[in-house]
Order: sequence, then structure tokens, then C-alpha cells
Amino acid sequence: MKIRIKRLSVSQCAKMVAALYFVFSLPLLLLFMLLAPLMGQTPFGFGSLIVFPFLYAFVSYLGGVLCFWIYNLVAHRVGGFEYTAAEITG
Repeated sequence: MKIRIKRLSVSQCAKMVAALYFVFSLPLLLLFMLLAPLMGQTPFGFGSLIVFPFLYAFVSYLGGVLCFWIYNLVAHRVGGFEYTAAEITG
């Protein structure tokens, strides 16, 4: 069965992207905090541990809004993504 995605919910998709990037930023931030002193750099303060993931998620949300809005414009003219789905019987 072929299915075509003709339109995406811009806000919902952008929220998902922001949430994913928030979660992805946490281990990266921790890794940077551990490796910065070894590289002779001063690690960020405690406040940045709290602010950075939220800032990263906010910027990702804005990027997601732009990306999914453009997708909807292009999909309207081109037709959108297509994929094939198969029902699994268990």
C-alpha cells in the first residue's frame, strides 16, 4: 500500500524536533563539561548547564518550523514524500 504525506503539522513536528534536540544536547553538554578542562579550556558555569539545552531546543524549534513550513509549500506542488506500508500479521 502506497501512502503519500501531503502535509505536516508544522507546530507539532517542530515540537518533536525541539524535544529530540533537547535530549540529544544533554549528553553532549556533559561530555564537553568533562573534556574542557583536559583541553585547557574553562568549562561553562552551572547556569549554562540549565540554559544551553533549552536554548538549543528553542533554536531547533525555530529551524523545524521553517523546515516543515517549506516542506508543506513544496509538497503542495511536488506531491510530498511517498512510502510503502505493509500490514504485519502476527
